[in-house]
Amino acid sequence: MFEHIMVPVDLHLTPEVERALNVTADLARHYGAKVTLVSVAGSVFTDAPHSKVDAAPVLQGLAADMTGAGDLSVETKLIFSTDVPAEVDKALSAAVEETGADLVIAGSHIPNWVDYLIGSHAGKLASHSKVSVFVVR
Repeated sequence: MFEHIMVPVDLHLTPEVERALNVTADLARHYGAKVTLVSVAGSVFTDAPHSKVDAAPVLQGLAADMTGAGDLSVETKLIFSTDVPAEVDKALSAAVEETGADLVIAGSHIPNWVDYLIGSHAGKLASHSKVSVFVVR
């Protein structure tokens, strides 16, 4: 049913992302699907690696962990942005098209009051994507 799964990865590695990666591995094995982990990095200094140089090895490490026994095909795509918070939604939507994914699995938190005002990244992907979006909480 699904041939290519894209997973947006927030490099803060929150439990939400870990759950999404576990669901992705399970579904990819079930369908024999290829996986692409996508992260948007910039020049913002935070506790997570956000520069292209710092983020690439972290993303590649996650891909290596997912391949584990060698039964999954996992690629990475790192997108550079000058303003990650403002551009992440547009960058992820473009990545869906560029990768040719037919399913997006996105980790998300339980909505709080701010999400009802401006929405979450996973919610925006689900609202605007032409492909199926599976939101994992």
